[in-house]
Amino acid sequence: MMRIAYFILIIFICSCSGEVAKKLEPKGTALGKMNEIIVIADRDLWESAIGDTFKFYFGSAYPILPQPEPLFDVRHFTPEDLVDQPLRRGLRTYAILADLSDENSSTTQMVKRDMGEEKFNHSLKRGETTSSVGKDKWARGQLLIYLFGKDKAALAQSITQGFPAVTKRVYKHDRKQLAAANYTSGINLGLSRKIAENYHIQFDVPAEYDVAKRDSLNNFIWLRKDAPQATLSIVIQKVPYTNQSQLNKENIIAWRDKFGSTYVESDTPDDVMVVNGVDLPVYEYTTQIDGHFTRELRGTWEMTKQFMGGSFNTYAIVNEQRSELVFIDVFLLAPGKKKRNTMMQLDDIIKSVKVL
Repeated sequence: MMRIAYFILIIFICSCSGEVAKKLEPKGTALGKMNEIIVIADRDLWESAIGDTFKFYFGSAYPILPQPEPLFDVRHFTPEDLVDQPLRRGLRTYAILADLSDENSSTTQMVKRDMGEEKFNHSLKRGETTSSVGKDKWARGQLLIYLFGKDKAALAQSITQGFPAVTKRVYKHDRKQLAAANYTSGINLGLSRKIAENYHIQFDVPAEYDVAKRDSLNNFIWLRKDAPQATLSIVIQKVPYTNQSQLNKENIIAWRDKFGSTYVESDTPDDVMVVNGVDLPVYEYTTQIDGHFTRELRGTWEMTKQFMGGSFNTYAIVNEQRSELVFIDVFLLAPGKKKRNTMMQLDDIIKSVKVL
């Protein structure tokens, strides 16, 4: 009997050691594109109204581009797909959708294992729309967002109610990739210092940007990056801040049209850049940059003579201590190319601005 017990104990220790070794096994780094969400869900659930709801929100149009592009690129795998193709477990961002009432569901079983029995049962008993967040399940640098409910109706609510928070979290998760794309060649320290001195704002100007035009008399500067498939621009102008009407949508558009007609031109005579508010709307937002009141406009621009246009974001930042209004405009020319990720790169640069 002692020998049998000893033998069982050895098997148990080896089994535990194997499990521990597996847990301690080094994980690789997650791969994948930014703005991509891998949905893990049972096939019948994904092909139901639940999948349509998720795609309606997370696949809706990114504001605002000349050619429609979704907020996120959405791909779907079942839990079985992850087993069949282990490489699919090495991607960056996952959304796990589960109807907890379906106990035979592979996805529900995955959620139950990941959450733990106690937390899972508590969520099921509570019956509220629920979400949870995990990290680094199969690889380092992974974000996993669990959206689940006691039934399909509750799951649909989890998706719709959780959409703003999930979007914000995914964008935050992708910021490292945005920064890496912006600063692959480093920082233009000299230009960054001049911007801080002349415009009382501070941000890291990527090394690839050069001065396209400068008008010191009117406190205007245009920075441009000429990439193989796109031209990226950052325009900055400082003006006295006198009243709130300067922050009206019409006045910000008028400012943009003024610099577009004064400084942006082509080989065609009288061809200037203007805001196109006819074919697509101009969206306006109230936000903050570095704690300072900011009006943001998003829209499309076009040239008046040539068939050429693109996207723009304009920010009007109030520096009350200096009684200054700083306009920052980013715009993109990328004919025939996708523009969402590049506009997000430009947006990320401006969102890092510090007001001096």
